[in-house]
Amino acid sequence: MLKYMKKISHIQLKNPYLMIILFLTFFIFTFIGAGNIIVVSFMGICLCLLGLLQGSVKVDLWILIPLVLYNLISLISGYRIYGNTITGFSSTQFIFPLIYLLVSYLQKNERYILQMLCSLWVGIIAFLGIGEFVVEAFYGNASRISGLLGNPNAMGAILMIGWFSIKSCLFKMEDGLILKRILYFFESIILVALSLTLSIGSFGALGIGVIGMTLYGKQSFSYFLKQLSTIILSFACGLLLYIAGSYTNWFGLVVVILIYICLFSWYREKLNECLSKYSVLPILLCSVGILGLGILVILRPNAFATLSERLAMIKDGFQYLWIHPILGMGPYQWRIYNLHSGGQYFNTWHIHNIFVHVAVELGMIAFFMLLIIVVRHFMKKEDMAQRGAFIAILVHNLMDTSFFYIATIPFLIMISHQNDHYTKNLNKLTTRIIFCLLLFLFSSNLMQCFL
Repeated sequence: MLKYMKKISHIQLKNPYLMIILFLTFFIFTFIGAGNIIVVSFMGICLCLLGLLQGSVKVDLWILIPLVLYNLISLISGYRIYGNTITGFSSTQFIFPLIYLLVSYLQKNERYILQMLCSLWVGIIAFLGIGEFVVEAFYGNASRISGLLGNPNAMGAILMIGWFSIKSCLFKMEDGLILKRILYFFESIILVALSLTLSIGSFGALGIGVIGMTLYGKQSFSYFLKQLSTIILSFACGLLLYIAGSYTNWFGLVVVILIYICLFSWYREKLNECLSKYSVLPILLCSVGILGLGILVILRPNAFATLSERLAMIKDGFQYLWIHPILGMGPYQWRIYNLHSGGQYFNTWHIHNIFVHVAVELGMIAFFMLLIIVVRHFMKKEDMAQRGAFIAILVHNLMDTSFFYIATIPFLIMISHQNDHYTKNLNKLTTRIIFCLLLFLFSSNLMQCFL
């Protein structure tokens, strides 16, 4: 695969081993959900040792410094409550600035190949998720898929980013390559798997991301309708599979729909040609899709109750903002306060709005660090699919907690564009100091896990 990638890139790879290890890091993170301290610490040590072999690097300090400061505040906040550095978010999330720094060493074509590898892996995750659903349907207990991520909403978030990542890869790829057909195949498979999660938040964030992608790319309304119609068709296939697997006892129907999905996905390029040739078809498909929204209400009858609960959760969080405005009340403390408040108890560890949650548990400084990163990213230039992915995950985190799943942010970092206009050079000594400090932190965390 790597040799094939070199052939299509036409450029010699400068740091292929770093690229492969970063991909393997993402690969491993997709198996550990919200994060396993031992695994993340071990990976952090390996990545720091690899970083010590590198030289100077160009980075955007308005992203790196706030990311480091956010985690530093998180570490101090956790230490203040628990007296150690492993209980809290920083024990796993300090991997974010490390990955950002290492990704910055990659050349443009290496970043593209890394994005391609991550996209293909997410496509495989989607395919395995569909397989999981089919097996459950065979045994008569099919339900929303969680996949490797272990949670339908986390699975939905990764698939959502993966769809935009594949779109970004397709924009840059020449016609006629078998790899392009494989990417089109996985584009549809990802959407089918996403529909099987029944993650309403991911559906909505995907739609807003597509709108953002269209506006940022200055595309026509007809382009937007074409994108929306392909999404609707794939969602329709997924929902049909879900209904057949969950509401009927006819496994043969599940198999027939699965075969159709595979054929539909393999000939995905033909659909694009058809939508371009018949301009009325996207309008018709979008109209049917809007009318079909009622199916989601039937399949997820508690969707409105869930939305209402999350809004109440956010409102509840506001009352704790000024208890400890500098360092917050501490990681995992909001649930305890909520339990003893005498009001509505939400039975979850996180407020389903990342900015409110961070402000409550880690304080206003950490909140502003995240806000700076968001604003800085919007100042960058990138392709429209990358911008759509960022908008989608931002919207998703306004009503969910995908920020705390360890694979989500590294995936977003690995598929993002490096804009040299905003970068500053960090010399070899500075980078080695950073890698040594992170190496000490991850080593300390790993030792504490076994003491």
